Amino acid sequence: MKKAVNYVRGNIRVRVECPYPERLVNICARNDIEFWDLERFSPTTVHISMHVDGFRKLRLLADKAGFEISEVKKTGVPFLLWKLRKRYLLLGGMLLMLLAVWGLSMFVWELDVYGNETVSSQEILEALEELGVGLGSFGLAIKSEAISNDMLLKIPELSWIAVNISGSHADILVRERIPKPVIVDENAPTMVYALKSGIIAKMSVLEGARVFTEGETVQAGDIIVSGMMDSIASGKRTVHAMAEVQARTWYEIPAQTVLETQKKEYTGETKTKTALILAGIRINFYFNGGISFQNYDKITKENLLVLPTGNVLPVIIVKEKYAEYTAHDTRLSILAAQELLQKRLMERLKKQIGDGEIISTAFETSLEGGVLKVTLRAECLEQIAAERPFTPEELQQAALPPPENTSP
Repeated sequence: MKKAVNYVRGNIRVRVECPYPERLVNICARNDIEFWDLERFSPTTVHISMHVDGFRKLRLLADKAGFEISEVKKTGVPFLLWKLRKRYLLLGGMLLMLLAVWGLSMFVWELDVYGNETVSSQEILEALEELGVGLGSFGLAIKSEAISNDMLLKIPELSWIAVNISGSHADILVRERIPKPVIVDENAPTMVYALKSGIIAKMSVLEGARVFTEGETVQAGDIIVSGMMDSIASGKRTVHAMAEVQARTWYEIPAQTVLETQKKEYTGETKTKTALILAGIRINFYFNGGISFQNYDKITKENLLVLPTGNVLPVIIVKEKYAEYTAHDTRLSILAAQELLQKRLMERLKKQIGDGEIISTAFETSLEGGVLKVTLRAECLEQIAAERPFTPEELQQAALPPPENTSP
């Protein structure tokens, strides 16, 4: 940014001959002369860069200070315009280009969404598009407060949203609603049942009557702890059954892969196509759109055109690279394929047991017709207990009326 400002103001590279170059620094500091890139060439010669007004001040002080200055190089917009002062058409074109850039920078060409986790950015951008905020929208016409109110009606999952416009860039800041916590009614009658089949290894009952004990086998769906208990007063009563049950479980997971496959080998031949997307309109800088390669990979890179001031223009530079390759039949080694399948099977097992513990594993491998098959057999220790409400039949069996709905 600093370089861009210096270029617009104009820079002069100055050669200074002085017995004591340190005096030059002191003189510039006392007279508010801005300089940079000081380079010493000899004990009495330095080169520095400064703006045009600073050079004028220093030239007036040179004789009095006892040193000589001379111009080495001039760069920047003022000197460029001076060179082009008689080329009216070129100056007119540059002026029109600057006006176009200035005008386009007042429209929104880039939108970024921040703060969302459950609501997708695509959903937010589509809702904003319906309200008139999207690519090509006039920035000064966007009223953030009105947009925020309408967005909260369109997307109830949001509790707050702000649209901040900075040049051609729009930052969409959102805050999502915190969902109401699920309130568990500890007075509601429930049963504890088995999520998976297994042998109970450890059982801790907080409330309810045990149906199974340690060492017994349960099937998925079996009631482990009943919420129906005996009562001296009424014969039967219901409670909110609660328990933690760890059980030994077993898994058998198969996987297979074909050993004969194809391998890519790049030839080094490439072809690149360049295009511009200007305000949504694509302009190709190539004539023949066909690719002579039989097999190729396509890699696309898109870059927004950004001015030194940070303004984003509605111009996207697209480069499409096509890399040719040949496909060769190859055969995976049995050992490599086996290791790959075993790794995938272990990942699937860990995903199925969640926080559970793997006690032991064993793999069985077979090869049939070029297809390698691997089967994982594993023993695990995991939590299998879950709660569910009473069914109407269970309530009828308890000879009690259905409970009132106490959920919020």
